[in-house]
Amino acid sequence: MDPLSAVTHPDPYPYYRELAASQPFFRHERLGLWVAAGRREVAAVLAHPDCRVRPPAQPVPPSLAGTAAGDLFGRLVRMNDGAAHAPLKALLMPMLAGIDPDRAAQRSAAIARMLAADAASRTAMTGDNVNRWLFTLPVVTVADLLGLPVAGEGGKAAEVAQRVAAYAAAQSPLADAQAVHAGAQAAQWLGQWLADAPSGDGPLPALREAAHSAGIDPQAVAANIIGLLVQACEATAALAGNTLLRLGRGASQWEAPLDDVVARVAQDDPPVQNTRRFLAVDAQLCGHAVKAGDAVLVLLAAASCSGPADGERAWTFGHGRHACPGDRLAQSLAAATVAALRARGADAVALARAFRYRPSLNARIPHFL
Repeated sequence: MDPLSAVTHPDPYPYYRELAASQPFFRHERLGLWVAAGRREVAAVLAHPDCRVRPPAQPVPPSLAGTAAGDLFGRLVRMNDGAAHAPLKALLMPMLAGIDPDRAAQRSAAIARMLAADAASRTAMTGDNVNRWLFTLPVVTVADLLGLPVAGEGGKAAEVAQRVAAYAAAQSPLADAQAVHAGAQAAQWLGQWLADAPSGDGPLPALREAAHSAGIDPQAVAANIIGLLVQACEATAALAGNTLLRLGRGASQWEAPLDDVVARVAQDDPPVQNTRRFLAVDAQLCGHAVKAGDAVLVLLAAASCSGPADGERAWTFGHGRHACPGDRLAQSLAAATVAALRARGADAVALARAFRYRPSLNARIPHFL
């Protein structure tokens, strides 16, 4: 096992604990990466001003450069550092943090009823059907909460979710040329859909007005709205899927409140296992001399083995200036998705007997068979 293959290993946590205890910060020569595994080291890297979310000379992954997917990626505030993106970030963060998790759960339940009325979703809860729900319900719920027309007559729930998933998949270093092409098409489609979408009752119209008043490019606003849907896609599908696995493996979990089970899974079997940072300049980091351009693999899952980041917040949602403000929302959406699946006959015990993890270098996403 190594820090990348651990993501999809059946049980990587003894390995993570060993790294955190014996090699909290080290150079992995074969991978060509520094690795932060200890709790203090993970926090230090995420807080360091010279550790950036992208290589300074490569703001967009080379595979996406020159495509609609790359244009969208380059505008995401979560994939950029510096003052240029601060005004939009200052609007996005409170908007996302201000979405009430209880309301999100209610809207998710309503949208689940809408999806269940679709003939394609009235079939038995096979693995394929469960997978489709995992990647659809959280995304559509976030779009609905923002005020985008995805639910009800004329809604485009399934297509929006499919396009978001395609764009998310294109960002993976494992994506082949076909996946990148599909992601570029998806980015273009999502941009046009967002431009054509009428204003709803959610916070999106106010965000657009505030951004216009601040002189922020409307395309940057659109890109980051799509970015919020992407964040609701793979990571939330992973959290809900790992919760189904926890329920399927332990009878005692069924007696606990579902929200508590999801919170425990976010800590013990986190959906996002690692993230990366890139040195902008030569620096001293965790007692080591690191060079400009060096990459650091930050093992959030290893830090999780020693407890939450701040007493409550799970490490999987990040820490420091790029921490996700939607941690409570993500957990609420995951719980609502699991509840909707269970209500429609999904058998967690059977699902836990037949699954694999989707190929990934950072996200632990069950794919039920």
